[in-house]
Amino acid sequence: MHLGEAIGTACGAFAATNIDDIFVLVTFFAESATNKRMSPLNITIGQYVGFTAITVISMIGFGISLALPSEPIGFLGFLPMLLGFWALLDVILSRGGGDDDEQQHQDEHLQMTHATRIKIILKVATITLINGGDNIGTYIPLFSQTRGAEIAVYVVVFYIGVGVWCVAAWLIMKQRHILMVAQKYAEKFIPFLYMGLGVFVIVKSDCYPWSIDHINRKLHSHPGQLILALCTTGFLLISIGIMFAIRWRQRQKEIAAESEAENGAVNATELVEVGSRASNEGRQLDRDSSRVPEKPNTADTSLASTILTSEDDKRQIPP
Repeated sequence: MHLGEAIGTACGAFAATNIDDIFVLVTFFAESATNKRMSPLNITIGQYVGFTAITVISMIGFGISLALPSEPIGFLGFLPMLLGFWALLDVILSRGGGDDDEQQHQDEHLQMTHATRIKIILKVATITLINGGDNIGTYIPLFSQTRGAEIAVYVVVFYIGVGVWCVAAWLIMKQRHILMVAQKYAEKFIPFLYMGLGVFVIVKSDCYPWSIDHINRKLHSHPGQLILALCTTGFLLISIGIMFAIRWRQRQKEIAAESEAENGAVNATELVEVGSRASNEGRQLDRDSSRVPEKPNTADTSLASTILTSEDDKRQIPP
């Protein structure tokens, strides 16, 4: 295969297996409009890390002669679905606040630590890997039909394509009207985007038909649909219940901390007001004392009166 043919095949394979990644990346960039920790750089790094994992798994699958089925990977679509439920609980249980609460929320997002950055990158990488079941299923047979040099061309083209996809999703979110809507409503819609992403991954991977078929082959009564329905319902109910309990406890602690902070602020304000009143009263007393007229010296007044009287008497005596 010539270089041009290899590049064309790689571009076609990447486009066919990563069209849905535009939706995933737009979801991440929409979240970055309200979550400063979800920066474009962290999203891009996470996307590359996840795609690297997909490539490595594809190489391993190629090495073990297609022994790795791609369908079961689709069950990992429950992870973004549960992330969406967690974000929805956060929206429901959070108290609506004013500008101060929004400013505090933004300040918390601005506090980026190394551990937080790693968590964001791993989050993006994990969802990218989960959504890569079709990539693995496509790349393994593709690699099996090529030679070493062609595989290198494929990998290089794939990595360039990841960068192009990230830039395209970022440009979509940079449109002013899209960005304004995202900043206003993203926090409320992000949970449903994640849940939709999880459903999309599960449906696209055909993990349920694949599992039902395997169960029915082993059991003569063909209970595959019933077994998966019960397992899915139980798993979701238990997971959502645990998340609700955890989030409820966290919210109660936050409310208690906010109440203590408000009480402390009120006490500090009262102390300041008392001190201010005392200072004002002290200044008022100083002004009043400065306005009191000084009493004349009675001794000096009596002496002056005696002198004036004696002089008048001398004038009245005839010579």
